[in-house]
This record gives sequence, C-alpha cells and structure tokens, in this order.
Amino acid sequence: MWKRNEDAAPATHRFHGIAKTQLPQVREHMSSGIQLWEPGPVPSGLLAALRKSKQPLILTHIYPDGDALGSAVSMHRTLQQLGARPRTFLTHPVPAKLSFIDHDSVAELLDGEPSSKQLDAAREADLIIVVDTSTRDRLGHMKSAIELSDAPRVCIDHHLDGDMDFFSEIWCEPGSPSTGNLVLEVIEALECELLSTTAESLFVAIATDTGWFRYSNSGSVAYRYAAKLVELGVDPEPIFQRIFQSFSMQRTLLLGDLLAALESREGNKIVFSVLSEPMRRHRGVDLEDLDGFVDSLGQVGGSEIVILVVEVGAGRYKVSLRSRGEFSVHTIAAHFDGGGHAKAAGCRLEGTEEQILSRLLAECRKTLGVGGAA
Repeated sequence: MWKRNEDAAPATHRFHGIAKTQLPQVREHMSSGIQLWEPGPVPSGLLAALRKSKQPLILTHIYPDGDALGSAVSMHRTLQQLGARPRTFLTHPVPAKLSFIDHDSVAELLDGEPSSKQLDAAREADLIIVVDTSTRDRLGHMKSAIELSDAPRVCIDHHLDGDMDFFSEIWCEPGSPSTGNLVLEVIEALECELLSTTAESLFVAIATDTGWFRYSNSGSVAYRYAAKLVELGVDPEPIFQRIFQSFSMQRTLLLGDLLAALESREGNKIVFSVLSEPMRRHRGVDLEDLDGFVDSLGQVGGSEIVILVVEVGAGRYKVSLRSRGEFSVHTIAAHFDGGGHAKAAGCRLEGTEEQILSRLLAECRKTLGVGGAA
C-alpha cells in the first residue's frame, strides 16, 4: 500500500495521494491488478476550500461519462446543501442513457464556445472545481476561461497523468476505482446528508467506471462503496437496465456493423475495428452514444489489446484502448499524448485511417514485444 505523500510537490501547489515520482511504480502495480487505494483522510485544504466557497464553478472532462457526470452533479448538490450557489458546465452532451443522473438538470451544456453569461460565471466564481480529470486540455472550451480566472482551482481525480501545477489543491488517487469513490469521501467529510439522488449518481459513477464491477480496478473498495449506497436505498436493477439494456435499434445495428469490420493481428492478441463517419451517419447514431462499443470488441479469446478507432471529423480520430492481459494500454495512449488507466486509456490522432492504424499497431506490438506486418 502506498503512503500518502504531501511533500513531493513544489511549494506552488499541494498534491495529495500518489507522488509524481511514484507513477512508474503505480502503473506497474496497477497492471498486475493490485488495489492501491484504501479510504483515508480527505485533504484538509480541499475541505476548507469547499466550505469557504459561495460561488463555485464545477467542470469535468469533454465527452462526460458516468463517473464524470455522477461526480459533478453530486458535488453540485452537496455544495448547495452547504449554502453555496454552484454552477456546473458540460462542454459536450451527455449520452442519452446517462441523462437520468442529472434529473434535476443542475448541469448546463455549453453550445460550442461559452456564452458571455457563462464566461461571466467563470470570472465571478470564487472557486473552480474540476472532477474526473486533472488535464487542462480535457476541459474543452472552458480551458481558456478558467486559465484567465483568479479563483483558486481544486481537483478530485483518479487518473495517472495530469497538470498538477495547474491546481492549488489536487486530490489524485490513481488506485481508486472511480472519482465517485473520492467524492463520496468528500461528502462524508463535509458531514453533509447524502441525498437519495446523490447516492444514485455516485453508484452510477462507480458502476460505470468499473464496467459494472467487472474490470480489474473494482477490487473490494468498489464493492464496499456500492454496498453502502445500496443500503442507503439505491436500486441497481433499474440502473443497469437504463445504462446497459436500453439501446436503440440503430445503435445496436451500428454495433453489428462494427463487429463485422473486426480485424486482428498477432494471433488475435491485437483486436481492432474502425468506425467511420459514414458508417455512423448511415445508422443515425450520435458520437456520445458510442460508449461501451470498445468493450464489445474484447470478446475475442486470446486478445490482449483491444482498439476502437472512431472518426470524429475529417482526418480526426478518437482512439479507445483496452487491456485484457498484463500489458498497460496507458503507455500506448501516453505515447500519443493521451492518458487514462493501465487497463483503459485513450487518445486522439490526426491523419488517414491507414496512417493511424499503422502507428497504433506498431506501438501495440512494441508493448507486446512482438513483431509483424501492419
């Protein structure tokens, strides 16, 4: 178990959790499935900032998933309980299957670039709170706005890489199953009542980031936290049905198209498929409704690395990577300036489909220690 290290960061900010110098060891241990994080004291500086704030702005990463949205709206409701007037901005739409998390519509969707009113909200905020990412480039259109803000910036995250110097307080626990686990710790440390809506949002955060408790990042911690939320009244069955069993016919047909285009290399050790924009438009499916596609590709026996390449614009591609073995896909994503976790990571690339596949396959072979033709 790693000890907390609050002395490893420069004096310009305070970093809590795993120190930068420990990251190589963290990646190695996370690849082997060892659970690193156990609940401990929430950083006092983070709690003080949250208690003091009266007009906070809450942000999360582009293309928000269940952990991002669940953590953000849970923080929003909790700060309202403390008497604050929070604003929560999303830079991209939420997948339809996750919209129930924000049933009270506390999150505001930016329509492209922030409006003048939204920029004013960023300037007037007395605290910027970022959840589920510590990388400023993943804040989308809000990046430049908060860079110009004089408000202190705090972060709650569980990803391996980030811009640690960007925050005055950062609580980063790469071994945590989800950011939702950390937000639950914050809520309890603030001694706020855990609302039923918040409990449901946090259950979604934990359940989706662990693949409904199937991924290696689950560990006993994820199950204990889930049990706590179920004891508070969360009903897992309807949540599972909404997220995993309520897909449209068009999305299901598109998944069939993707599986029909499936390819493999190195004796099925590398499995990949490309979802082109024409394929997606033919079925009428939005980009935000593709969550989970990459996991469907990993059903091939013997696969070690799974790759989904999605065309998001002319010459622009979003890459999702999954590891089903001992190899870390985080190192592959990091090679292309991406990030994530040892078992699940991603990046964005530009070029032709052929160029991108060639680059990805070459890096995958290097990771696997094998050779072969593209």
